[in-house]
Amino acid sequence: MLAAGIPMDDVIDQLQAKETKLTCLHFLTKSDLKNIMRDFKINKGDIQYNNDADSVAAWIIRDRDKGEESIVRYSKFQGDTAEERLNENDFMLVIMSPAQVAGLRLFGRRGKEVALDSTHGTNAYDFQLTTLLVIDEHGEGFPAAFCYSNRVDETAITIFLEKCREALGQRILGAVLMTDDTEVYYNAWCNVMGPPAHRLLCTWHVDRAWRRNLAKVRGDKALQATVYKTIRALMELTDATVFDKKLGSFLATAKNDGKTADFAKYFENEYATRADLWAFSRRLGLRVHHNMHLEALHRVLKHVHMHGRKVKRLDKSLFALTTLMRRKMYDRIIKIYKGKWTKHLSGIRTRHKRSTCMDVGLVKCINPNKMYSVGITGSSAGYLVEARDQLPHCERLCPLHCSECNVCIHYFSCNCLDSGLRNTICKHVHLVMRTSAPDISTIVGPEENIAEVGEVVAAQVTLDYDIDSYAETPVHDIEETVPCTAGPMQVLSGSTAIIGMSSKQQQTSLSLAQEHCNSIMAELYLHPEIAPTMCNELQGLRALCSASNAQPQMPTVATEIEREPANKLAVRQRQFMSTKQKPKKRKPELTLCKPSTVEKKLLLDALDGTIEVISRNNRDTDHDYDVCTSQIVDFEHSY
Repeated sequence: MLAAGIPMDDVIDQLQAKETKLTCLHFLTKSDLKNIMRDFKINKGDIQYNNDADSVAAWIIRDRDKGEESIVRYSKFQGDTAEERLNENDFMLVIMSPAQVAGLRLFGRRGKEVALDSTHGTNAYDFQLTTLLVIDEHGEGFPAAFCYSNRVDETAITIFLEKCREALGQRILGAVLMTDDTEVYYNAWCNVMGPPAHRLLCTWHVDRAWRRNLAKVRGDKALQATVYKTIRALMELTDATVFDKKLGSFLATAKNDGKTADFAKYFENEYATRADLWAFSRRLGLRVHHNMHLEALHRVLKHVHMHGRKVKRLDKSLFALTTLMRRKMYDRIIKIYKGKWTKHLSGIRTRHKRSTCMDVGLVKCINPNKMYSVGITGSSAGYLVEARDQLPHCERLCPLHCSECNVCIHYFSCNCLDSGLRNTICKHVHLVMRTSAPDISTIVGPEENIAEVGEVVAAQVTLDYDIDSYAETPVHDIEETVPCTAGPMQVLSGSTAIIGMSSKQQQTSLSLAQEHCNSIMAELYLHPEIAPTMCNELQGLRALCSASNAQPQMPTVATEIEREPANKLAVRQRQFMSTKQKPKKRKPELTLCKPSTVEKKLLLDALDGTIEVISRNNRDTDHDYDVCTSQIVDFEHSY
């Protein structure tokens, strides 16, 4: 069982469960199993030698013997002096498979997102794992390269990107670089690949930094929540002119208040001067919102392939990383040949359903087949839906498409946040397609790149199977032919056919069960030594039968003679439910959550000084019924 890779906990449980009396197996521990694996040299392929450095070195030598299929692009051990820019005590290992090279060449094109980030906790030596990730045509992350290094600075990241450029054979020009709030990755990218077309900060990381620095606001929770919701509303503004005006008003107001002066100074120095990196008005149309694909990849590595444990040895970390790479490559093959239902397709479907609830009279044609406006119920504002001139792909539809509207995410653009920041089709585009049905046959993709893209896809599919020597041989498609027999067919009613089918299945199952019982009894007479094991299995089967009999009887199909009332309720199935009382919700003005649409409008209008601000210290009574609650800011300050 240990050689088959069964976890130690399951091995101990199975061995101890088979014994009815106290034996030496009941004193078995994991330490005993580890000693057995050591003495009999049983391992999962991750540990080659007891010394971790020797084991990693042996893995690198064995990998480089594969020649062109090697995934190790660069290695430097501590104590080596091969690289002048690295110190003697520095360690670096760059991993990039041929399939990853093909994926980076395919998805690392101009205008596409490229994410860089590092994570810790993959070994006991404080070596951080840096990942270069791109986004595939399904909107999911594709890891292009990995790097283990004892430090993450401009020099180390520069060497890592240089090895990626050498493997790729070219620079990645015009990419949209997404990183966290540090200059290390951006400076290294500019040194190796050149300045990116756009540099953006992850919205989640920016939001987390704001929350952590709210302690600089010298006030109560309500004031901190007001400040946070105000800067969050500023971030989500789509008009650049309005954003600049509101940002200036917020800084001027916050500086003049002693309670928020420290936070205003921090916000002005760190973010107000770099609004191009985090404001939504600066990134509309890029379809880039965050780098959570990279965070999710690191989480899968740690919690799935490392089983949520703190891995101390580097060779075990490498084994988990190569397993993750192999799974991602197989997942890529499934996407190409079989397709995959992703959360992006689910989001497109959800937005299509929302469009069916919208008023068709909101759509107005400005330019047939080119431009449409979609109004907002109860408001004079609206959204502008425009058709694109060219598709970025050669196929008629990309995987992220709506089957009912027959368009993908690249046919139309809308100035709403949903369309400008996410890989989806907003409800306004769905509404235009349903009501106006514009002619999109004139929108085609680049013809000159068809051969090149096809070669890259073919190379990628071929290299996916060769990522690791342990990969299995691909299974070829097998077409099964079902023979059909011609003859007269008797017409039966639906209920009669179902009842006949059920009775036949019950008779067949009873006969098969009788045959299995006879076979089991014959085996027991021939081999009495398996009786204890067989008794344990039969006890489980008996418990299953008892549980099945205890369940409420399912209603049977009514025959034409036994008719039931049409309004008869179905028998409720047995189920579990929670009896714990849910905690009471906190007041919205005291919670650090994203502001609602009403709160956004209220807080942004308050920056212009057009809304009355009522201080809780100046109230005459506990309740004020003379002032409309929709026209006041119920805090001491309004920012």
